[in-house]
Amino acid sequence: METLLLISDRDDFVQEIKDILSDLNLFTKKAINSTFALKLLKEQRFDFILLDSRIGDLPCESLLKKINLKSPHSELFVAIDSEKDSKSFLGYGADETLRLPLKKEEVHLKINKATKQRSFLKSCGLVGKSTELKRIAEAIMQAAPTVITVLLTGESGTGKELIARAIHKNSLRKTKPFVAANCGALAEGVLESELFGHEKGAFTGAISRRAGLFERADKGTIFLDEITEIPLQTQVRLLRVLEERSFLRVGGTEDINVDVRVISATNRDIDSMVRDGSFRADLYYRICVVKIDVPPLRERTKDIPLLVYDFIQKLNQESERKITGVSDEAMELLLRYHWPGNVRELKNFLESMLVLAPNRIIEGKDVRGYVEKQFESQRTLPVITGKSVQTAEHELIYQALLGLRKEITELRRAITGVKELKPEDRVDVSSEWGKEVKPGEVEQNLSMEDVEKELIEKTLRNVGGNRKKAAKILGIGERTLYRKIDRYGLKDVR
Repeated sequence: METLLLISDRDDFVQEIKDILSDLNLFTKKAINSTFALKLLKEQRFDFILLDSRIGDLPCESLLKKINLKSPHSELFVAIDSEKDSKSFLGYGADETLRLPLKKEEVHLKINKATKQRSFLKSCGLVGKSTELKRIAEAIMQAAPTVITVLLTGESGTGKELIARAIHKNSLRKTKPFVAANCGALAEGVLESELFGHEKGAFTGAISRRAGLFERADKGTIFLDEITEIPLQTQVRLLRVLEERSFLRVGGTEDINVDVRVISATNRDIDSMVRDGSFRADLYYRICVVKIDVPPLRERTKDIPLLVYDFIQKLNQESERKITGVSDEAMELLLRYHWPGNVRELKNFLESMLVLAPNRIIEGKDVRGYVEKQFESQRTLPVITGKSVQTAEHELIYQALLGLRKEITELRRAITGVKELKPEDRVDVSSEWGKEVKPGEVEQNLSMEDVEKELIEKTLRNVGGNRKKAAKILGIGERTLYRKIDRYGLKDVR
């Protein structure tokens, strides 16, 4: 049986609510003041909380904040005198508002709606209750029963594959295969073979016929993650599969027919890629019949407390070490942090706490130490920069390139056996590394493309044009390097 906590110091209101809820299968507890309410929330988990905004011992806004920290999983309703208060209370953390005097139909409708949404989110493996996540859940419910293609967009670490699996799980194909392919992780030379399979002898090493991912996903769903990393030539073949439901294996002559639903995802601006010609417009329109934008974690902070407690619960079940809780100060800091790595980064932080701070609660100092470490390493963004995300990321990339340039200089010394570099070849980045880059300084002093082109060209010369070695040194994929070589006109560099 689901539970509800009623917070009010008015007997008439309490009785009115009991009458309204009598038809619903809810176990109800009453708290006549905020202190007792917070005590109950510490001791017991409630599915719903109904707060009378007229409660007198604590400002309603302050109580809402405390409730969300103590019981973020509860659906929080606030009874309000005036509709003009609705936006304010929603901004302080309420999930829904109910206008006084209460109407039985409205209360029943909103409670039933919240129950249905929460149940669906749980069935999909989605954790949270933000408006943004509920919007995604509604999109899943609408798209899942159909066979139309879906495109998921959003930053890395936001959970796009989880959403793709939720669509498949709620579709008519749920008993059939779900096959995931990370297109960005597949080298250009093997991508077509992985997707479409190959015949024996199609290329060196093809010692037998092999079925591709599309064949394995027949009657089911294929998830193409990082689809924007697929080169143009392969995009043509993919378009044919979507249009004709057939393809040829690499080295094959016989059409293979498949019935596959395609769900794609990207963390890049695919619309701009279509405009500049790096992604085919006709393929874009085929994969983007329905588009679901997955917002970054910083834009749905309401989900952070629920994710924290959910991850902690799972980690505690899997380990002898335990995280016993999270202090209010620590949770406040977690809510304020930028989370450039999104949900994936939050999970990694909690996993590190299980190792570094076992069998105790996570304190504010733990979160501050983590954030400071991220800032010092220059790998992620600080909590508050006063800059846009794009500007801050641009500056960090610039600093990383300077560090990479130094490493390549050292590599050249090792390869050539030169003990002392000539003055014109020396690179001094000591004054640059770790220095704060002012907005606009990157563009005024040095072009990012010029730095990148120079690094690639010098690396290619140092390894005699061996692109595999160059890609490894630069820390990028071979396919990415090939594209950059074409872009900068470096095909003949040896």
